[in-house]
Amino acid sequence: MEKLREKSSMDAAVELKDVVKTFVGGITAVDHISLKLEEGTLYGLVGPNGAGKSTLTNLISGYLMPDKGEIFVHGIPIIDYHQAMIEAGVVKIEQHPNLAYDLTPLEHLALILPGFIPNTDVLRDRAEELLKNLNAHVDLDRKVEDLPISQQRVFEIVKALIICELLHKAGKKPILILDEATAFLQLQQKTALKEFIRRYLPLGYTIIWISHDLAEVIDVSDEILVMSVGKIVSRMKTASLEVSDLVKSMFETVPVSESAAEHGTIVSHDPALTITDLDVRDDRGILVVKDLNLTVYKGEIHGIAVIPGTGEKELAECIYGLRKADRGKIIFFGQDITNKSIYEVKKLGISFLSDDRIRDGLIPIASVEDNLTIGSDEFFTSAKGLIIDEKLKEKLAKKLIEEFSIVAKGLKAPVTTLSGGNMQRVYLARVMGRWAKLLIALHPTVGLDPMGTKIFFDKVGERKRKGLTTIIISPNVKELLTFCDRVSAMYEGRILGTFRSDEVTVEKLGMMVSGMVEA
Repeated sequence: MEKLREKSSMDAAVELKDVVKTFVGGITAVDHISLKLEEGTLYGLVGPNGAGKSTLTNLISGYLMPDKGEIFVHGIPIIDYHQAMIEAGVVKIEQHPNLAYDLTPLEHLALILPGFIPNTDVLRDRAEELLKNLNAHVDLDRKVEDLPISQQRVFEIVKALIICELLHKAGKKPILILDEATAFLQLQQKTALKEFIRRYLPLGYTIIWISHDLAEVIDVSDEILVMSVGKIVSRMKTASLEVSDLVKSMFETVPVSESAAEHGTIVSHDPALTITDLDVRDDRGILVVKDLNLTVYKGEIHGIAVIPGTGEKELAECIYGLRKADRGKIIFFGQDITNKSIYEVKKLGISFLSDDRIRDGLIPIASVEDNLTIGSDEFFTSAKGLIIDEKLKEKLAKKLIEEFSIVAKGLKAPVTTLSGGNMQRVYLARVMGRWAKLLIALHPTVGLDPMGTKIFFDKVGERKRKGLTTIIISPNVKELLTFCDRVSAMYEGRILGTFRSDEVTVEKLGMMVSGMVEA
């Protein structure tokens, strides 16, 4: 053990020496990486899904141990998670929410100092001060399960910053890793975070910022590391760096142009979905969808622009039968589906793509094949659903893997052996592979790399050509105007207006969903 704890002779904040990490099934996620990162620098880390970004940072933070090679933080060899944080000062915000749902945010903060009676007033004051700096509000006394995902994510950032500050007071120079932590933040919160977080760099902090938003990474970083198939393929200083140069480095052969969907062309004015005077409450009993009216045409790609956490999830769940309406009507191809069960709604041909794709969309203990095919029994069972044809089931899974470019070593391996990005594609493939009459996609491209985003919109384009209807609910106004036939602006639970892409600008639509202008 003493030999393990001998310090590296180098003075880098982070140093990797020929590090290799291979998972069950032979997938090499980190492939002989040697790397040095300097303190006081903010590094962007980008690359396609499955490139190894999360695995690399999990190794640095001690969540995983390498099969080969050594990892040092400020000269200290990393040997496990707790040692990495307490001794070396590494703090990581995970790619997906990592909070106990039965605890409040304040109780999570109290757990930072186990073994002591924490001064929760001080912790509360600092958390609220940081939230104010980030233009955010989180009820610190509500259970995490009652908070929208956007508030969970901003709280995790605040919690990580508080831990870093405590480590700094103890004489450490923190390494802060943000793995897609900004994905659900509002634009003004992202802007505030980018400005605020750089204040920590002169204190000796080193920050690693992982994001698929390439413009955001260029804006916030001093230097960008590009990963592909387990390797660091390039390092780029961000001064004068263009997004196109970064994309070229990431995907030399991956098309990132506009999807084949011919957005803006309305093929029919027959209503597929008509919502009238709809009221829906959230889990707290608060009315979050109010007097909402919306018409979506058959075969249309219809966008709903919205700030995350302002009633859009409750709207989607109500249409899909997961949540009851207080008032109003939902008509699907002439049939009243208001407050019908999820089983009835699915049978009529409606599918739902959740925003929390890992928690809501996957069964962690099940195989890749099972996660791809569950719910599609009609394709591989007998007429009465009693006998499963294993060959047909396997054929369906292989077809979806190919269509959605999923990197998986084996169909029978647990889905958790895949990278986070490929796990998301498994869920996309299962839902979109059913070709439902209506697909409701909630924040579908959050956390997806450019190739995954292209696959999603290509499939949406195929749906349109088949005469199928798609609703995309997203805060990405520019993306909606690029790919959708029409876009509705949603604010405070209401639809303020619906526009074709040539009828409204990105700026005006963004201001509408922020409540700054009326329709």
